[in-house]
Amino acid sequence: MAEQKLNPKIEEKIFELYDGELREVALKFFAYLNENQLTTKPDDTLGGKIPFNECYLCEIRCEEPNKMEFHFWFGDYSGEFDEGSASSVQEHLRFCKACHSPCTGGIDTTIFGKEFKNVCSQHTIVFENPNYKELEYIKILIEYSKNIVSDSLSYHAHTL
Repeated sequence: MAEQKLNPKIEEKIFELYDGELREVALKFFAYLNENQLTTKPDDTLGGKIPFNECYLCEIRCEEPNKMEFHFWFGDYSGEFDEGSASSVQEHLRFCKACHSPCTGGIDTTIFGKEFKNVCSQHTIVFENPNYKELEYIKILIEYSKNIVSDSLSYHAHTL
C-alpha cells in the first residue's frame, strides 16, 4: 500500500483496474505525485497529463484493465543520466508509424549518447506496464523533463 493517503477516487480506480505488481506500481506512482505536488489533468482522474510551468511533463494512460502507459515527449535527451536510466529510456523509444493526423513524422536524434533514426516526434518514450525498477526510471525522467519540456517539439507538451 502507498505510504501517503491518495485521493479516494484515484485509489478506488487503481484497485478497480489493476492487480498484482502493477497495482502496487500505480499506488507508488500516485503517492510520488502527491509527495511532489504534481497532479494529472484533468484533476481527480487516474490518467492524464502532468502539468508543469505551462507545459505537460508526460501523459499517463490508465484506460484499460491491467494496462498503464507513460508517454514522454520529444526533447533534448542529451543531459547527464546514469547508465541504467539512459539504457532504460533507449529501450522504451517509440519509432514513427504515422499513427495519427497530423503527424510531424519521425526524427533522427541522439538519446543519451546513442543515435536513433525515425524516432516519434510526439510520443518519443513509452513505458507500458512498468515494474518497480522502471518506475524509478520514470520518476527520474519526470524530474529531467522539468528542464527540457518547454523546448519540446511535441505539440502534446504545449496544449495546456
